[in-house]
This record gives sequence, structure tokens and C-alpha cells, in this order.
Amino acid sequence: MTLQDKLKRLPTTPGIYLMKDTHGDVIYVGKAKNLKQRVRSYFQKNQQHSKKVQRMIFNIADLEVRLVETELDALLLECRLIQEIHPHYNRIMNYYQNYCYVDFSAAKMQLTPTPTTMSFGPFRQYKKLPQILSILAETYLLPSTNRVTQQMIRQQLPEVETIPLATRFSNCRSFFAGKETTFFTLLNQRIAYSANQQNFEHAQLLKEQLELCQHFYHYIKQRTDFCQQQQLLLKIPLTEEKQKIYFIAYGQIIKTEILKNEQPVVFPPGDFSSQPLEKADVDPLDILRSYYTQHH
Repeated sequence: MTLQDKLKRLPTTPGIYLMKDTHGDVIYVGKAKNLKQRVRSYFQKNQQHSKKVQRMIFNIADLEVRLVETELDALLLECRLIQEIHPHYNRIMNYYQNYCYVDFSAAKMQLTPTPTTMSFGPFRQYKKLPQILSILAETYLLPSTNRVTQQMIRQQLPEVETIPLATRFSNCRSFFAGKETTFFTLLNQRIAYSANQQNFEHAQLLKEQLELCQHFYHYIKQRTDFCQQQQLLLKIPLTEEKQKIYFIAYGQIIKTEILKNEQPVVFPPGDFSSQPLEKADVDPLDILRSYYTQHH
């Protein structure tokens, strides 16, 4: 069957699609709520296609689709296949091996590729994470802070040096655990000081840093809370009469079941427990958590 024949026969149901080159290698994996609409959009003239997409389309020689029951199934299957195959044109979820941990085991705060008993994570290794560590370190005047920054922080937060160093590290650990921390109070004090000194440019920079840290901290709290839930139910309609039930415990799908709408839903028995997150778990967990939050 030719590629054009496959495009004509695409269903309008959820699924994932695997684009292949002339050698049969998968060069891109995507997901769709409506396979026909999504896949055929690649082959329609569209000036909004990026150069990367245009190059990919030029190299497509074959197509494979896999049907699933729901959009969530498509999202999770897409993630798993990207992690397994590492297609050339996929960027998101393709480099989970590079995710890292924030480690405190050597009496300092640093990023490490492997976990220890004093580390938090794993987190995506993206450009903002080193910046967050730097903001925390300078706000708490950790030993790694350079002398120029130390003088500035002493003016903005003269009381910080009176706080025991162990307590300052403890507040940094609380940040990455999603627990209560004095960090945001201190950072707001720094903003107020700069504004009072009419150094509005620096105050604005600190506000941007505050927003960055708040966003990341909020993500940690949401992820931690989701992973602590013992029993969650997600119901996704399939037809007017049936729905698919996802039984979730400690951030993982432990069972799925298709039931009629009027059938009772009973959480399966079992001794489920929280497990340490691995790097490969981060993206599937975020997909499940985000979908649950949006559709629960």
C-alpha cells in the first residue's frame, strides 16, 4: 500500500503516527485526537510549517499508525515510543537520560546526573534550573556565592548571615521538596530593598526571578501531591453508553477498565505504594498529572 493510499484510509479516531524514511527508520512520532485530520495536515500546502517540519515532510516515505481508545492513551503511547526509538525530529521527551537531580550530599547544592540519599528530582535539565540554583544560593548566601554578590546581599538582607548555615541549606532543600520555605519572603525583601533604593531595573530583574522560582516551586508541589494520592479515578467517555476508567495510585496507572456508564466503579484491591521516580518516569507522570487536572 502506498503512502497516498494510507493517507486516504486514515481514521478519525485517536492514535499515534510514525513517520518513516526510505530506509524504514522512524524519524518522527506524533499523537492525534483525530488521526485523519492531524496527519493529512502535514501534506497540505501550509506556509506556516517551520523549516524543520518541511525537512521532515521531504524525508517521509512511509507511515504507520496505531489506534488507541482515548487521547490520553495516545499521549502516553507517544511518550513511550519517543523514549524507546529516539526519532530524529522529536525534541520533547527524547532526552530524558539528561534529566538531573539537585544534590545536597557534599554540603553544597549542585546538579548531578545520578541520585543520592540527599538529592531531589529527577527534573528536566533545562536552561532555567541552573539559574534557580543560583538565585537560591545567592539569596541564602551559600558558600558558593562570589564576593561581589555577597556584598550586595548583605545590604539587601543583613539578617541572612545570622541564620545558621544548616538552616539556610534546609530551606533550600524544602524548596525542592515543595515544602514550606522562607525563600520567597527573602526574595520579596530583596525586591523591596532595590525598589526603595530606586534601583528599579534590578528590582524588575528580581521580580522576573521570583516568577521563575514560583512557577517551578508550584510544579514541584503539584507533582509531589499527585504522587502521594493513594486512589484517584479518571473517567473518559468513549461513547454515549461507555467510558474508560483509569485507576491511579501514587502517580501511576495501575489498571484500566471499560464500563457502561451505569456500572459501579470499584477501585481494585492491592498493596500499592509510592516508588522513587526514575528519569524515564518524569514525562509520563507529567502527562498523566496534567491530563487528570484538566479533565477530572
